[in-house]
Amino acid sequence: MKKTLQLGLGQKWTSFVAAPDQAAGSVREIITLSKGSVGFRVEGEPSVPTEVSEVAYRAWIRETEAVLTTDSLPYAQLSPGLELGRRIRLLREMAGLSQQQLAEKVGISRSAVAFWETGRSGHVGKHLGGLAAVLGVEPEVLLTGMAYKAIQATLTPDESTMLALYRQLDPLIKLQAQKWIERRVRHKENEGQNAKTPHTPKPV
Repeated sequence: MKKTLQLGLGQKWTSFVAAPDQAAGSVREIITLSKGSVGFRVEGEPSVPTEVSEVAYRAWIRETEAVLTTDSLPYAQLSPGLELGRRIRLLREMAGLSQQQLAEKVGISRSAVAFWETGRSGHVGKHLGGLAAVLGVEPEVLLTGMAYKAIQATLTPDESTMLALYRQLDPLIKLQAQKWIERRVRHKENEGQNAKTPHTPKPV
Protein backbone atom coordinates (compact mmCIF):
# COMPACT_ATOMS: atom_id res chain seq x y z
CA MET A 1 0.00 0.00 0.00
CA LYS A 2 1.38 3.43 -0.94
CA LYS A 3 2.06 5.64 2.08
CA THR A 4 0.29 9.01 2.12
CA LEU A 5 2.73 11.89 1.98
CA GLN A 6 2.50 14.05 5.09
CA LEU A 7 3.36 17.73 4.75
CA GLY A 8 4.64 19.56 7.82
CA LEU A 9 5.84 22.94 9.04
CA GLY A 10 9.55 23.46 8.44
CA GLN A 11 9.89 20.81 5.75
CA LYS A 12 12.30 21.64 2.93
CA TRP A 13 11.78 20.06 -0.48
CA THR A 14 14.55 20.11 -3.11
CA SER A 15 13.52 19.70 -6.76
CA PHE A 16 15.46 17.52 -9.19
CA VAL A 17 13.63 18.57 -12.36
CA ALA A 18 13.20 22.19 -13.42
CA ALA A 19 9.71 23.71 -13.21
CA PRO A 20 8.46 26.50 -15.55
CA ASP A 21 9.20 29.15 -12.93
CA GLN A 22 12.09 27.53 -11.04
CA ALA A 23 15.39 25.85 -11.86
CA ALA A 24 16.25 22.33 -10.80
CA GLY A 25 17.73 22.26 -7.31
CA SER A 26 15.43 24.96 -5.93
CA VAL A 27 14.43 24.49 -2.31
CA ARG A 28 10.97 25.19 -0.94
CA GLU A 29 10.42 25.55 2.81
CA ILE A 30 6.89 25.09 4.16
CA ILE A 31 6.12 27.96 6.53
CA THR A 32 2.34 27.75 7.05
CA LEU A 33 -0.28 25.03 6.79
CA SER A 34 -3.99 25.61 6.83
CA LYS A 35 -6.94 23.59 5.62
CA GLY A 36 -6.23 22.78 1.97
CA SER A 37 -3.38 25.29 1.49
CA VAL A 38 0.38 25.46 1.91
CA GLY A 39 2.52 28.57 2.40
CA PHE A 40 6.16 28.31 1.35
CA ARG A 41 9.21 30.37 0.52
CA VAL A 42 11.98 29.59 -1.98
CA GLU A 43 15.48 29.67 -0.53
CA GLY A 44 17.76 32.28 -2.06
CA GLU A 45 14.94 34.32 -3.57
CA PRO A 46 13.96 37.75 -2.18
CA SER A 47 10.31 37.34 -3.14
CA VAL A 48 7.63 37.22 -0.45
CA PRO A 49 6.30 33.81 0.58
CA THR A 50 3.77 32.12 -1.71
CA GLU A 51 0.55 30.31 -0.81
CA VAL A 52 -0.87 27.56 -3.01
CA SER A 53 -3.38 24.77 -2.61
CA GLU A 54 -2.15 21.56 -1.03
CA VAL A 55 -3.05 19.78 -4.27
CA ALA A 56 -0.85 22.17 -6.28
CA TYR A 57 2.05 21.75 -3.85
CA ARG A 58 1.86 17.96 -4.06
CA ALA A 59 1.70 18.22 -7.86
CA TRP A 60 4.91 20.30 -7.80
CA ILE A 61 6.60 17.58 -5.74
CA ARG A 62 5.61 14.93 -8.29
CA GLU A 63 6.43 16.99 -11.39
CA THR A 64 9.87 18.10 -10.18
CA GLU A 65 10.65 14.78 -8.44
CA ALA A 66 11.34 16.83 -5.32
CA VAL A 67 12.72 15.03 -2.28
CA LEU A 68 12.35 15.86 1.38
CA THR A 69 15.71 17.25 2.53
CA THR A 70 14.67 18.61 5.94
CA ASP A 71 11.88 17.03 7.98
CA SER A 72 9.11 18.77 9.91
CA LEU A 73 10.01 20.86 12.92
CA PRO A 74 9.51 18.89 16.16
CA TYR A 75 6.68 20.91 17.71
CA ALA A 76 7.43 19.81 21.25
CA GLN A 77 10.93 21.31 21.01
CA LEU A 78 9.91 24.70 19.59
CA SER A 79 9.95 27.90 21.56
CA PRO A 80 6.43 29.39 21.49
CA GLY A 81 7.85 32.91 21.35
CA LEU A 82 10.23 32.17 18.49
CA GLU A 83 7.63 30.29 16.46
CA LEU A 84 4.96 32.94 17.00
CA GLY A 85 7.44 35.64 15.98
CA ARG A 86 8.37 33.67 12.89
CA ARG A 87 4.72 33.32 11.89
CA ILE A 88 4.06 37.04 12.42
CA ARG A 89 7.00 37.92 10.16
CA LEU A 90 6.13 35.43 7.43
CA LEU A 91 2.42 36.32 7.40
CA ARG A 92 3.32 40.03 7.37
CA GLU A 93 5.57 39.45 4.34
CA MET A 94 2.85 37.39 2.64
CA ALA A 95 0.47 40.31 3.18
CA GLY A 96 3.03 42.68 1.63
CA LEU A 97 3.30 44.80 4.77
CA SER A 98 6.34 46.44 6.31
CA GLN A 99 6.80 46.33 10.09
CA GLN A 100 5.72 49.98 10.22
CA GLN A 101 2.56 49.34 8.18
CA LEU A 102 1.59 46.38 10.36
CA ALA A 103 2.23 48.42 13.49
CA GLU A 104 0.01 51.28 12.27
CA LYS A 105 -2.85 48.95 11.37
CA VAL A 106 -2.76 47.21 14.75
CA GLY A 107 -2.16 50.42 16.70
CA ILE A 108 1.24 49.60 18.16
CA SER A 109 4.84 50.76 17.66
CA ARG A 110 7.13 49.41 14.94
CA SER A 111 9.65 48.44 17.63
CA ALA A 112 6.99 46.19 19.22
CA VAL A 113 6.59 44.30 15.92
CA ALA A 114 10.38 43.97 15.60
CA PHE A 115 10.53 42.81 19.24
CA TRP A 116 7.95 40.08 18.64
CA GLU A 117 9.44 38.93 15.33
CA THR A 118 12.74 38.17 17.06
CA GLY A 119 11.00 35.79 19.44
CA ARG A 120 10.55 38.06 22.46
CA SER A 121 6.79 37.74 22.76
CA GLY A 122 6.38 40.30 25.56
CA HIS A 123 2.79 41.62 25.59
CA VAL A 124 1.88 40.13 22.22
CA GLY A 125 -0.97 38.16 23.77
CA LYS A 126 -3.34 41.11 24.15
CA HIS A 127 -2.77 42.05 20.50
CA LEU A 128 -3.30 38.55 19.02
CA GLY A 129 -6.82 39.38 17.85
CA GLY A 130 -5.75 42.60 16.10
CA LEU A 131 -2.69 40.97 14.53
CA ALA A 132 -4.74 38.04 13.26
CA ALA A 133 -7.38 40.35 11.76
CA VAL A 134 -4.80 42.48 9.92
CA LEU A 135 -2.88 39.41 8.72
CA GLY A 136 -6.08 37.75 7.51
CA VAL A 137 -6.00 34.62 9.67
CA GLU A 138 -7.81 33.28 12.69
CA PRO A 139 -6.06 33.82 16.06
CA GLU A 140 -5.71 30.03 16.30
CA VAL A 141 -3.79 29.91 13.01
CA LEU A 142 -1.49 32.73 14.14
CA LEU A 143 -0.90 30.98 17.45
CA THR A 144 -0.35 27.42 16.22
CA GLY A 145 0.59 27.81 12.56
CA MET A 146 -2.29 25.74 11.26
CA ALA A 147 -6.04 25.53 11.21
CA TYR A 148 -7.86 22.72 12.93
CA LYS A 149 -7.04 19.48 11.18
CA ALA A 150 -8.25 16.00 12.05
CA ILE A 151 -5.33 13.78 13.11
CA GLN A 152 -5.04 10.39 14.72
CA ALA A 153 -3.21 10.25 18.02
CA THR A 154 -2.94 7.85 20.93
CA LEU A 155 -3.42 9.74 24.18
CA THR A 156 -3.28 8.64 27.79
CA PRO A 157 -6.31 9.60 29.91
CA ASP A 158 -4.46 12.53 31.51
CA GLU A 159 -3.25 13.77 28.09
CA SER A 160 -6.79 13.57 26.76
CA THR A 161 -8.06 15.61 29.72
CA MET A 162 -5.33 18.21 29.26
CA LEU A 163 -6.05 18.51 25.53
CA ALA A 164 -9.79 18.93 26.10
CA LEU A 165 -9.13 21.69 28.64
CA TYR A 166 -6.52 23.38 26.43
CA ARG A 167 -8.96 23.60 23.51
CA GLN A 168 -11.40 25.56 25.68
CA LEU A 169 -8.86 28.30 26.39
CA ASP A 170 -8.61 31.67 24.65
CA PRO A 171 -5.55 32.11 22.36
CA LEU A 172 -3.81 34.37 24.91
CA ILE A 173 -4.15 31.78 27.68
CA LYS A 174 -3.00 29.04 25.30
CA LEU A 175 0.18 31.02 24.65
CA GLN A 176 0.75 31.44 28.38
CA ALA A 177 0.19 27.71 28.92
CA GLN A 178 2.69 26.83 26.18
CA LYS A 179 5.32 29.12 27.70
CA TRP A 180 4.73 27.69 31.20
CA ILE A 181 5.14 24.12 29.91
CA GLU A 182 8.27 25.13 28.00
CA ARG A 183 9.79 26.61 31.19
CA ARG A 184 9.00 23.44 33.14
CA VAL A 185 10.59 21.22 30.45
CA ARG A 186 13.73 23.36 30.35
CA HIS A 187 13.92 23.31 34.15
CA LYS A 188 13.73 19.51 34.10
CA GLU A 189 16.40 19.32 31.37
CA ASN A 190 18.69 21.59 33.42
CA GLU A 191 18.19 19.41 36.49
CA GLY A 192 19.12 16.37 34.41
CA GLN A 193 22.28 18.07 33.14
CA ASN A 194 23.28 19.08 36.66
CA ALA A 195 22.76 15.53 37.90
CA LYS A 196 25.11 14.19 35.20
CA THR A 197 27.87 16.66 36.08
CA PRO A 198 30.29 14.89 38.44
CA HIS A 199 30.99 16.67 41.70
CA THR A 200 34.62 17.61 42.11
CA PRO A 201 35.61 18.00 45.77
CA LYS A 202 37.43 21.20 46.61
CA PRO A 203 41.09 20.83 47.63
CA VAL A 204 41.71 21.12 51.34
